[in-house]
Amino acid sequence: MPTGTCHSCRCHDAAAGPAPLDLRRLPAPEPLQRALAAADALLPGQSLRVLTPLLPAPLLDALAQRGLHARAEPLAEGGAQVTIRRDAAHGPAGA
Repeated sequence: MPTGTCHSCRCHDAAAGPAPLDLRRLPAPEPLQRALAAADALLPGQSLRVLTPLLPAPLLDALAQRGLHARAEPLAEGGAQVTIRRDAAHGPAGA
């Protein structure tokens, strides 16, 4: 999934929500694994933000395969902020 503008999923609306899950200091592959576990736990309509050490192309691909919306934005201090959202109309992954 490309970074930047998303496809009217409103995942950017979550920017004012709870503090992001900071995964930047974890060794690979923990940031990917923890971000996916947190995303899998989202209920319909929920979103979360994660901070990753790199622009996470593998994470974005995995989220898209799960039917989740994601938007990644580079951070000035390095890494990226990824906003992940599960549509209100869809249940948890694997359901």
